[in-house]
Amino acid sequence: MPKISFDYDGTLSTKKGFELAKKLISEGDDLYIISARNTKQGMIGTSRSLGITPDKVFATGSNEAKIKKIKELKIITHYDNNSDVIKALGPTGKHI
Repeated sequence: MPKISFDYDGTLSTKKGFELAKKLISEGDDLYIISARNTKQGMIGTSRSLGITPDKVFATGSNEAKIKKIKELKIITHYDNNSDVIKALGPTGKHI
């Protein structure tokens, strides 16, 4: 089951991002939320509505730490709205 992650602000928090996440989950993908936010607060409600458990929601505190977490979890595709993050991730990073 492919591991796919979404940034939260400007990505999963958008209608387009939320709908894409729902579609990927329905296809059997394993979804994570990985954000540069300092706290999971505010993201858990969205994760629950998608069926993503809180242990798959990460607030890393910085884009550098977010990139490190994505690599650590062996995510194959990460959706983000930050072009620097996408560039740093190479083929793993996708713009939404």
